[in-house]
Amino acid sequence: MNPNPEVRTRSVPTAGALICMGHEPTRTIYRDHGGSLIVFAPSARADYDRFTAAKQRADIMLDEADGLR
Repeated sequence: MNPNPEVRTRSVPTAGALICMGHEPTRTIYRDHGGSLIVFAPSARADYDRFTAAKQRADIMLDEADGLR
């Protein structure tokens, strides 16, 4: 396992959040199955992890409010 992997995402909101935090995409990866990916440098990893954890927390709060959990 690469100890400092690049960040890859298909999520426009996630990519947008990383860009707002000052990270610029390094490239895109075209895939004919499953859609293309936006790639960020490994230095975006901590912000990516923080954003996805916050998103999961918000998703759980909304699910609970909707009676789904």
